[in-house]
Amino acid sequence: MDNRQVVLKLSDITMQFGGVVAVDNLNLLVHKNEIVGLIGPNGAGKTTAFNCITGVYEPTNGSVEINGDVVIENYPKGKMKDTYKGRNQGKYTKTLAILPDKVTKLGVARTFQNIRLFKNMTVLENVMVAMHMNQKASVFGATFRSRLARTEEKAMREKAMELLKKVDLYDNMNDLSTSLPYGKQRHLEIARALATNPTILLLDEPAAGMNPQESDDLMKFVGRIRDEFDLSILMIEHHMQVVMGICEHIYVLNYGGQIADGTPEEIQANPAVIEAYLGGDD
Repeated sequence: MDNRQVVLKLSDITMQFGGVVAVDNLNLLVHKNEIVGLIGPNGAGKTTAFNCITGVYEPTNGSVEINGDVVIENYPKGKMKDTYKGRNQGKYTKTLAILPDKVTKLGVARTFQNIRLFKNMTVLENVMVAMHMNQKASVFGATFRSRLARTEEKAMREKAMELLKKVDLYDNMNDLSTSLPYGKQRHLEIARALATNPTILLLDEPAAGMNPQESDDLMKFVGRIRDEFDLSILMIEHHMQVVMGICEHIYVLNYGGQIADGTPEEIQANPAVIEAYLGGDD
């Protein structure tokens, strides 16, 4: 029996758009301090699953638990009740919706497949922006520079600078984010996510566009931040060297459906996974 703390649990997550089932009955666990991979061919439904976790999409069916609490739940209703193509219809009876900012405050942070930095801001400013979600000063106080606002701004700056030291970006803090080399831009995007004080970090293809050396550096970086920041990490990645080199458990999607899960060794030897990536014999 696995007694490790579960920080993220997806139960029967199904996302249907019209007549297309993009994610079909996904069940997934991420334990405390675990690095988990979510892989599959293009169009398998991986980013859609991330969007269901973070409140961007309201799943058609199923539930999402964060640190033991069900925060998202839904079931087919209205027109979807008659056109639903997924499984487990009738198993869920509640509608619990949550906006992305609330998910962030619950300890979930994410990065994106395409880097989304604030291009006209410095490295330091990019990180400080993320910290404002925990700011206590009112809009009025922040606008007119109240004592609380000034105190919080100073504390955020100091905290952001300390974070940049930990991710090896301190010497670049006054540089424009877009002036950084590609690999460092990826590090900055992750640093900005870390600035929200997450317990769970969702990485969407962090090694995309990287050369072998940058990918190797990324693996070491992700492992280090997991340990230093006491994180659990769920990662979408096409770069198999990265996935097999750093993930402790892997889930595989194909055409929206979950076809396998297991250790890297089990996934590499799984016939269904090999066929999904390489195709079967005629």
